[in-house]
Amino acid sequence: MIMKQIETERLKAVGIFDQINFDLNTSLKGILKLAAHIYDTPVAFITLIDRAVQLFKMNYGFDVAVMPRNTSFCTYAIETPGVMVVPDARIDERFYNSPLVANAPNIRFYAGAPLTTQEGHNIGTVCVMDLNPKQVTADQCQQLEHLSKQAMHLMELELAYTALRRQMKEIEERNKALLDIAFIQSHEFRAPLSSIMGLMNIIKEEERAKSNPYLSMMEEAVLKLDEKIHMVVKWTEVVHNTYLA
Repeated sequence: MIMKQIETERLKAVGIFDQINFDLNTSLKGILKLAAHIYDTPVAFITLIDRAVQLFKMNYGFDVAVMPRNTSFCTYAIETPGVMVVPDARIDERFYNSPLVANAPNIRFYAGAPLTTQEGHNIGTVCVMDLNPKQVTADQCQQLEHLSKQAMHLMELELAYTALRRQMKEIEERNKALLDIAFIQSHEFRAPLSSIMGLMNIIKEEERAKSNPYLSMMEEAVLKLDEKIHMVVKWTEVVHNTYLA
């Protein structure tokens, strides 16, 4: 039951990172290029392991988007502490029967380090492959582990940036909606005030023979209110036009 819950949480994390497009992240591309250089392999990948498929989020040397999880080297790598190395897949009981080994592209060598989130979920790998068997050093393994951690940091940073951009867009849209309301309402406020001012002029005409201090006070208050509303209208027009520009 606990393992099922952990896998559910891991898959949820995979789904979150799968929504992000990492293709434009030059730093991640640099990590793959460096991994391929360290291991002298023609290809390197950043992968995510979903429920039934392996997703290739970034490729170096070979373009591939997805493959079944049950034929994947990386599905074992996310369950292996540290770096998983397969020097020769033909003599590894886990892979010698795999279509990727027995048939084209005839993979022989694999090395992969898990991508581990801050919550401790292994969501995928940074991995390298070759068509020739290889022996690797402890230093090479350590470097790949460092690269996977760096890749994970960059992916989490990209995720945070994406969330921030989404929130900023939502805030901007809400602000624009409020501004539209303010723009409309500020103009509508002047209509009843204009009516009041018109009525007051009529009353003043009818009462011109009299001096009414209350009428003067009301007129002064209305004029001040009209001045304030005029300032609000002017401000909303400026801000509204700025947003529309």
